Amino acid sequence: MKKVGDIMQELGFRKEAPDSVKEAFLKHLIHAATGQVVETPSEKKQRIHEAGEQLCFDFTKEKSPPKRTG
Repeated sequence: MKKVGDIMQELGFRKEAPDSVKEAFLKHLIHAATGQVVETPSEKKQRIHEAGEQLCFDFTKEKSPPKRTG
């Protein structure tokens, strides 16, 4: 019986590859096997980071500037 590491190596997986390449490789294998597109951990982290709300200022109710006195 083959080890998972040996099977992955035969499929082209490289241990020394960057994490993003490893994620893409596994994402491709999952998609090829199941037809589902999964979200990788880095994609999930990016989505959460982008979901933050930016500051919003409403200047429509701004009071008129104070009048200067001489």
